Amino acid sequence: MAITKMRKVSLVAHNCERNKILRIFLKNGCMEFVPSEKAPDTASMQKRIEELESKRFKVAFALSFLKDVVKEINLNASKKEKLSPEFKKENRLIPYEEFVDVAKDEVEYLSKIGGMEKYNTRLTDMKSEQTRIDAAIEQLSVYREIALPFGCVRDTKTSVAYLGVVPTEKVGIVRDKLPSLAEAEFSASDKVTAVLILAHRSCREFVEEILQEAEFVRASFTLSGSAKEEIDGLQSKKEALKKERKRIVEDAANFLTLLPQLKILYDYYEMEIEKVKAIGGCEQTGKTILMEGWVPQDKEKKVREEIEKVCTRVEMEFRDPTDDEIPPTCTKNNKFISAFDGITDMFGAPSYRERDPKLFVALYYFLIFGFMLGDAGYGLLMTIACFVFTSVKKTVKNSGQMMIMFGFCGISTFIWGALFGGWFGTIPAFMQNLHLYWFQPLEEPLIMFALALGVGLLQIATGFALHGVALIEQGGIKNILMGVLKDFGWVVLIIGVFFFSPSLLAFLGIIGDVTPAVSTLVEVGKYTALVGAGMMLISGVIGKKNPVKAVGGILGNAYGAVNVVSDLLSYSRLFGLGLTSGVIGYVVNMLATIIVNTFFKGLWVGWIIAVPVLLIGHTFNLAINLLGAYVHDSRLQYIEFFGRFYEGTGHAFKPLGSSGKYTYLDN
Repeated sequence: MAITKMRKVSLVAHNCERNKILRIFLKNGCMEFVPSEKAPDTASMQKRIEELESKRFKVAFALSFLKDVVKEINLNASKKEKLSPEFKKENRLIPYEEFVDVAKDEVEYLSKIGGMEKYNTRLTDMKSEQTRIDAAIEQLSVYREIALPFGCVRDTKTSVAYLGVVPTEKVGIVRDKLPSLAEAEFSASDKVTAVLILAHRSCREFVEEILQEAEFVRASFTLSGSAKEEIDGLQSKKEALKKERKRIVEDAANFLTLLPQLKILYDYYEMEIEKVKAIGGCEQTGKTILMEGWVPQDKEKKVREEIEKVCTRVEMEFRDPTDDEIPPTCTKNNKFISAFDGITDMFGAPSYRERDPKLFVALYYFLIFGFMLGDAGYGLLMTIACFVFTSVKKTVKNSGQMMIMFGFCGISTFIWGALFGGWFGTIPAFMQNLHLYWFQPLEEPLIMFALALGVGLLQIATGFALHGVALIEQGGIKNILMGVLKDFGWVVLIIGVFFFSPSLLAFLGIIGDVTPAVSTLVEVGKYTALVGAGMMLISGVIGKKNPVKAVGGILGNAYGAVNVVSDLLSYSRLFGLGLTSGVIGYVVNMLATIIVNTFFKGLWVGWIIAVPVLLIGHTFNLAINLLGAYVHDSRLQYIEFFGRFYEGTGHAFKPLGSSGKYTYLDN
């Protein structure tokens, strides 16, 4: 558990050497550049970045286009015919040379992307055309029952014609009031009804008054055929577009073979942009360049040797950071701790001079997660599934980090579940008879509640201890006194509470009467807690010469105890979630038992229904409580634990070439 020591490198080289140096930094993944205030602001650099970003945008379009093509093909395909290309990161380490090799053929790839753009343009036009057709069909559908072609609806010397729509609720006005010298035809729909009226010219004014009263809206179509004929024609066009679209999509699917190369090409442009920005941020003369940045100390020797081996016109200097410099944070931990890196990283990276909290996060996250889920059967499934997945998938770098984390959490769940006697919501009879468990939470919930608060006290005490150590390491009389008296005062107080807890548990009836030996421990705990409380209260006078302010500081520390108690009660969620998984599992098992014994009188046929109920019920229970444990465990780390000591104000070490979106650079 450590934050890697960083070294500041200053490197002066001839311009002819800079590409060799950049390649060494890329292949080793070890250099985060620091831009210089004296770096030249050149238009050529900006032009090069814009050129690379334009190419990257084209590749991004191609990847998005192919993804849409796959979705459309799968939408209409059977299960066996569905395509499943990988649009996420390539699960392999790709050497830098492969990026360069793919980039050599960029003209060919960009040409094929041009072909995709033509397909996309046509598909977009077809989509717009289909939208227009759908809108036209919707407008015409209300006139479907009117057989007279639109082109024939016109006035003559002796008659007038009206074609349009009225609100359906006002159709009665037209039906009831039309004169005898007029004929009407109707085509009804939900909201409006189409009306065709042919009348003698002498009735014109009377008919128009009726139509005005009925809120008539005249049709504006200039079509020659009837509504049905026009709709049939539009449907034919729509079907033709559908066939053409299917053909284009199938042709575009041939580009899917380019998917791995396009991913590499995208990240190649990303690396090239990084390189241009890194060089552009360096101080330069006509023939030389000054590169500055941060390199992990354990990479210093290798970097120096490789640069000296291939470059003859270069001078390097490595040094420790000065007090006013803020290096990036690079942490290195074992496999167990690293599996929980994502939990800390979501909150924020530790600053370079801050203590790395990842060991404590890993331990407490591991401990609390299993407590919340608390079923040995679920834990066993999680452990096997996660570790088998990572073994078969052979994940690279940190791509399988979360699966490994859940695998370790499965071990914790198995341990706690075995202690609680929980095996898929029940306890096997032989374990019940031999009492191969500690206690059952559903039968002794108060023990569960006390245990949850005990875990909370332990984590809160750890938070205070870490903050106290940090203050002491900062130096200064005030910091040391605050660290010792206030933070470690809380630690002593909590230790005293642990020693005193048997008496409290006995008073609440959770355990039996305490023995004389335990009574002695309780007495020690009582005085230890008083000493800790005294230390914590006295710390309120530090730095306060005014007696009134000193008293206020003591009272402020006393009031601060309310916040600690409030944080402690937050750990009751361990108790709630721990019981939830057991209760739901128990209910699922009971439901299956009722199905077999009550509905099918114990016959084996009942298990045909009961087994799916068990599978679905326990899968739901595991999924919902897995999510709950993940969220609430994270919350306890971020608020109740990190709130004591951790700031997370650093920035994570991001060496050149580490920002790949689709690939992992082999460095």
